[in-house]
Amino acid sequence: MTHEDWRRLWMHVPWGLAAVGLFLAHPLLGTVACLMELGYEFINDIGKGDKSYKDVIGIVWGVLGGGYILLVLKIYGVIPL
Repeated sequence: MTHEDWRRLWMHVPWGLAAVGLFLAHPLLGTVACLMELGYEFINDIGKGDKSYKDVIGIVWGVLGGGYILLVLKIYGVIPL
Protein backbone atom coordinates (compact mmCIF):
# COMPACT_ATOMS: atom_id res chain seq x y z
CA MET A 1 0.00 0.00 0.00
CA THR A 2 1.16 3.49 -0.77
CA HIS A 3 1.42 6.35 1.69
CA GLU A 4 -1.78 7.80 0.19
CA ASP A 5 -3.62 4.49 0.73
CA TRP A 6 -2.60 4.42 4.40
CA ARG A 7 -3.69 8.03 4.84
CA ARG A 8 -7.09 7.25 3.33
CA LEU A 9 -7.42 4.15 5.50
CA TRP A 10 -6.75 5.98 8.77
CA MET A 11 -8.97 8.88 7.71
CA HIS A 12 -11.95 6.47 7.52
CA VAL A 13 -11.33 4.41 10.67
CA PRO A 14 -13.30 6.93 12.82
CA TRP A 15 -16.40 6.29 10.67
CA GLY A 16 -16.28 2.62 11.63
CA LEU A 17 -15.71 3.47 15.27
CA ALA A 18 -18.65 5.90 15.16
CA ALA A 19 -20.87 3.15 13.74
CA VAL A 20 -19.96 0.91 16.68
CA GLY A 21 -20.68 3.75 19.11
CA LEU A 22 -24.05 4.39 17.49
CA PHE A 23 -24.74 0.65 17.59
CA LEU A 24 -24.39 0.84 21.38
CA ALA A 25 -27.00 3.59 21.52
CA HIS A 26 -29.35 1.69 19.21
CA PRO A 27 -28.39 -1.30 17.03
CA LEU A 28 -30.50 -0.17 14.08
CA LEU A 29 -28.98 3.32 14.17
CA GLY A 30 -25.42 1.97 14.06
CA THR A 31 -26.24 -0.46 11.28
CA VAL A 32 -27.96 2.19 9.16
CA ALA A 33 -25.11 4.68 9.70
CA CYS A 34 -22.53 2.12 8.59
CA LEU A 35 -24.54 1.03 5.56
CA MET A 36 -25.13 4.65 4.52
CA GLU A 37 -21.41 5.40 4.68
CA LEU A 38 -20.62 2.29 2.63
CA GLY A 39 -23.30 3.29 0.13
CA TYR A 40 -21.79 6.76 -0.11
CA GLU A 41 -18.37 5.30 -0.85
CA PHE A 42 -19.86 2.97 -3.49
CA ILE A 43 -21.68 5.81 -5.26
CA ASN A 44 -18.59 8.02 -4.96
CA ASP A 45 -16.47 5.33 -6.61
CA ILE A 46 -18.92 4.96 -9.49
CA GLY A 47 -19.34 8.70 -9.97
CA LYS A 48 -15.74 9.83 -9.63
CA GLY A 49 -13.80 6.62 -10.18
CA ASP A 50 -11.43 7.57 -7.36
CA LYS A 51 -11.05 4.02 -6.02
CA SER A 52 -13.24 4.68 -2.98
CA TYR A 53 -13.20 0.97 -2.26
CA LYS A 54 -9.89 1.71 -0.54
CA ASP A 55 -11.78 3.92 1.92
CA VAL A 56 -14.05 1.01 2.81
CA ILE A 57 -11.02 -0.79 4.25
CA GLY A 58 -10.67 2.00 6.83
CA ILE A 59 -14.35 1.77 7.74
CA VAL A 60 -14.04 -2.00 8.16
CA TRP A 61 -10.95 -1.58 10.35
CA GLY A 62 -12.89 0.90 12.49
CA VAL A 63 -15.85 -1.45 12.88
CA LEU A 64 -13.60 -4.41 13.70
CA GLY A 65 -11.45 -2.38 16.11
CA GLY A 66 -14.50 -0.94 17.85
CA GLY A 67 -16.07 -4.40 18.00
CA TYR A 68 -12.98 -5.90 19.62
CA ILE A 69 -12.80 -3.07 22.15
CA LEU A 70 -16.49 -3.58 22.92
CA LEU A 71 -15.95 -7.33 23.32
CA VAL A 72 -13.03 -6.86 25.71
CA LEU A 73 -14.99 -4.33 27.78
CA LYS A 74 -17.89 -6.78 28.04
CA ILE A 75 -15.63 -9.69 28.98
CA TYR A 76 -14.03 -7.67 31.79
CA GLY A 77 -17.40 -6.43 33.01
CA VAL A 78 -16.78 -2.76 32.26
CA ILE A 79 -20.06 -2.63 30.37
CA PRO A 80 -22.98 -5.03 30.92
CA LEU A 81 -23.55 -7.93 28.57
